[in-house]
Amino acid sequence: MTATEFWPLLAAPLLNGIALLLALGFRRNRAVIVLAILTFSSLALAGVVAPEHGERGTEAARMFAPWLLLAAAAMPERRLLARRNLVLMLLLAIAVWLTLAAPAHVWPGLRGALPFGVLPWSAGAVAATLTFLAAALCLLRWVLHGAPMEAGLSIVLALVGFALMPVLRLDAVRYAFALAGAGALTAILYASYRMAFVDALAGLPNRRALDEALARQSGDYALAMVDVDHFKQFNDTHGHDAGDRVLHSVAQQLRGTRGAGAFRYGGEEFCLLFTGPRMHGAKQACEDVRERIEQMRVRVRSAPSKPRRGQALKRNDPGEVKVTISIGLAERNADLRAAADVLKAADAALYRAKAKGRNRVVSR
Repeated sequence: MTATEFWPLLAAPLLNGIALLLALGFRRNRAVIVLAILTFSSLALAGVVAPEHGERGTEAARMFAPWLLLAAAAMPERRLLARRNLVLMLLLAIAVWLTLAAPAHVWPGLRGALPFGVLPWSAGAVAATLTFLAAALCLLRWVLHGAPMEAGLSIVLALVGFALMPVLRLDAVRYAFALAGAGALTAILYASYRMAFVDALAGLPNRRALDEALARQSGDYALAMVDVDHFKQFNDTHGHDAGDRVLHSVAQQLRGTRGAGAFRYGGEEFCLLFTGPRMHGAKQACEDVRERIEQMRVRVRSAPSKPRRGQALKRNDPGEVKVTISIGLAERNADLRAAADVLKAADAALYRAKAKGRNRVVSR
C-alpha cells in the first residue's frame, strides 16, 4: 500500500486508536468510550469491518455511532469499569457483532430503523444531528466547568457530525474522521499538560511550572513571594468554599501584574516572576497589585452557623469581604545565583513584611 493509498484509508483508525491508548493511559474514561466508538467506526469506513458486505461498514457507522456517541457525551466522568460504561461498551460490542454477523435479510430492517427511522430524513442527516447534539453537550459542560477535555471532545464530535452528513463523499468522511482523531490526540495531550502544570483552583501555573521556569533562567530576574494575609482565620470564619473564592480572585489579580508571570506556589502563597528588563519595575508592579487587591471586594457566603439544639442548620447571607496581601521581593544578583537562594531570600522578605504589619511590599 502506497502512502497515497494509506492516508485516506487507515489514517483515521490509526489516529483514533493512538488517541484511545493515550486516553487509557491518562484515565480520561469518557474519552476512552468516545474514541473506542470512533476507532471501530473508522475501521468500518475503511472497509476493515465486514468487507464482504460492501457498504455495510459505512451504513453501520451512521446507524450505531451517533446514539453511542450521544450516550457517552451525556454521561458524567466515572471510573472505566463503572456500570454505565460497561453497558455502553456492551452496546458497542453488539453493534460490531451486528455489523459483522447480521444476516442479509435482517440488515435492511436494521438500516430502516436506525439511527431514527421514524423521521422523514436521510440516515446521514439524522446521524449528523445526533452527533452535533453530543458535541453541544460537551461544549455546555466546558462552559459550565471549564474542563479543557470537554472543549476538545466537542470539537472532535463536531468533526464527526460533519463527517456523517449525507452530502460528503466517502473519502471526505475518512479525512474528517482522521481530523477527529488528530483533534482527540491534541485535546488529551493538552488536558494532561494542564493537569500537570496548571493549578485547577487558581487557574495559574503551579509550583512545578515555576521550578521549570526558574531552571530556564540564565540572566538576572526578580522573584516575589505573595501571601494572603490572615487566610487561616478567614477559612475558620467563612469556610473553605469562601476561601477558595478568595484565592481565585487574588490569582486573577496577580495574573494581571505588569511584566510578571504569576504562579500558585501552594496553599495561600503565590509567586511573581519578573525577567529581563521588566525586573527593574518589579517593586512598583508589586505595589500596584497589592493596592488593587486591597481595594478589591470579594462576594462570599460564610459557612453555616452552628445551630443550637433543635434548630435547623442556617447558612449566613452572602456578603463582601476585604482581602490584603503581603509581598517579599528578591533579585538574582552576584550574591544570589541559585534559584533556591533567590526563593529563600524572597521568603525571608515576605516574613519581614508580615512582621511589620502585613499588607505591604518588602524587598531584600
